[in-house]
Amino acid sequence: MVFELPRYNKCCYCIPLKIGVLLIGYFSIFMSCMTLATVSWSIFRVTKFVENNENRPNPEHPPTEVKKVALGLYLSFAYYLLVFLINLAINIVLIIGAHREKPNYLRFYFRATLLMFCLSLVLVIVTFVFMGFVATLPILKWSLTLLVVMIIVRSYYLVLEDRQKQPVYELQPYVPVQQAPLVV
Repeated sequence: MVFELPRYNKCCYCIPLKIGVLLIGYFSIFMSCMTLATVSWSIFRVTKFVENNENRPNPEHPPTEVKKVALGLYLSFAYYLLVFLINLAINIVLIIGAHREKPNYLRFYFRATLLMFCLSLVLVIVTFVFMGFVATLPILKWSLTLLVVMIIVRSYYLVLEDRQKQPVYELQPYVPVQQAPLVV
């Protein structure tokens, strides 16, 4: 059974596809940078908490328990960093491909985003296991946004592909060839 993705003519029903794809690319780069900064800050805060807990241990949470929880957080944060660094790189490819109207770049972005979608689903599971349901909701929302973005970028890719294809047939106006009159 084949499932075909829908094809849009406009992004968000009002913006031309090229502008929509560029907006998606720039916004995704901004959000990736913000997420990388937030995750880096969170790693710093967890490290500081673990160091402070070693110096002044809490009787409710022994240092071994704190280190075990911190290890789970470090693994989650490392996966976050990996996913969003890859996301940053492929969004740069998207912007270059959209500006230069290169369908190969957009096809690469589509395939890479399909991989990112799979990674985001794994990230949902990892986040749910280590951080709980509430922390999973933003990642789940991001996963669904990736699906919509893939459809929009694929639509623009198909528009560029259609522009580059030669028409299968081309009707030419009939212009009779002038012939010299026959002399008998």
